[in-house]
This record gives sequence, structure tokens and C-alpha cells, in this order.
Amino acid sequence: MKNFRLACLLALSINIMSAPEGAFNTLMVKAKDVNGYINFMKENPEVFKTIGSDVAGVCVTSLGNDYPGQMFVWNAFPSIEKAFAASDLYDPMNTSSDFKQLRTVMYAATFKPLKDFELRPGSERLWRIKLNNWQKYVEKMTELEKALNDAGHDIRIGVFSPIGGGSAETGMFHLRAVGNSSAETGAAIDDYFSGASWGRVWDASQEYVDEVVNETLENCQIVYTAE
Repeated sequence: MKNFRLACLLALSINIMSAPEGAFNTLMVKAKDVNGYINFMKENPEVFKTIGSDVAGVCVTSLGNDYPGQMFVWNAFPSIEKAFAASDLYDPMNTSSDFKQLRTVMYAATFKPLKDFELRPGSERLWRIKLNNWQKYVEKMTELEKALNDAGHDIRIGVFSPIGGGSAETGMFHLRAVGNSSAETGAAIDDYFSGASWGRVWDASQEYVDEVVNETLENCQIVYTAE
């Protein structure tokens, strides 16, 4: 069963005009001790078990921080139904003193993947963007991912739509480009500025982008997997 759940999350199937299955709950926090907070969650997985998370992880902002200790915790579910149900099972604002001592909650949001996305965290470049045609943009990002891979870059690309994002996320989409390490992510950027042919796909995709709201670099990892 564990392998089946992972397989579903690692290979979310898509048809270009429809979104794949699955959803992610995210909790944006300000960590007082980033490593201490991450280690505490690894050693105390009860919350993840309680809410029925299939896979959970963290992303720590390394470039473009709005504040020290900027990071978020994510939980993957097979559907929005399961993600919403999980929100009823755990209130991050009313939790143990251990959690309160380690972090301050900023806000929470659910995200729906709009293209197939291999859940293999690493060094992740995140854009918050406003789009005028998300379907066409997803098509371009699918084309771009293949072109990057064909050029020798092991990059996974995800496009996500927020649900219940409040003032921080409403009206925006998340574009996430994931490399295996910061160096590999940087190598792909170097390649673009050197005139790589796949860069033309990226340039063409910009007609569907009305605004780049912000852009950050994050280091992400899995901290829990259901048994």
C-alpha cells in the first residue's frame, strides 16, 4: 500500500486540458530554529498520521526571503476532498507548546497541481505569477520540461493553483522548477543565459504571464511518508 501511494504521487497522470489528481496542504511559517523544527517533525510524526497525509515535507527559503526562518510544511493527499478533510482534523493555531516554541504560523493554503508533477524534492525555484491562460501555460511548461530533460537537465516542473490562499495567494499561480541540488539548478540557469535552444520555449511561455509577483529559491525535502 505504501508503494502504491508513492507511485500515485510520483506519477500524477494528466491530459492537457484537465488537471491531475491530488492536492497539497501548505502551512507557511516563521521558524525560530529551522533545523530544530524540521528534526522535531521527523521525530514526532503523529500530526501527519492524524491528518492522513500520504507524504509530508518542508521547503526552506534560501534566496529571496521576506523574513528570517521563512519556510513552509506541505502535506500531499490524493484529492482536494482528503486535503480539506485534513484541515478539519488539525488546527495549527491551537497545537502543542512544542510547536509554538519552534515556529510562528503565517498562513495556510491548499494547492491543486495543474500538470503532472514528479514529487522528488530538491533545490526548487518558485515563481508566484498571474496568468491569462493557465491551460496554454501548462502546455508550454510540459513542453519545457521535456526540452530541459532532453538537454540533460534533470528538472521537474510543477504548476499549482491555490485554493483558500487569502490575500497572500489569491489570483496567483505557483510555478515550481525542481533540480536535484542548488548547483544543478544553477547550471540550468547558466544554460539559459548561454542561449540554450530550450530557452525559446520559456520565452514563448511568457505571453501567458501577466505578472511575476515574486520569485524565491527553496531547499525542500520529505520528512514523513505513510507506512
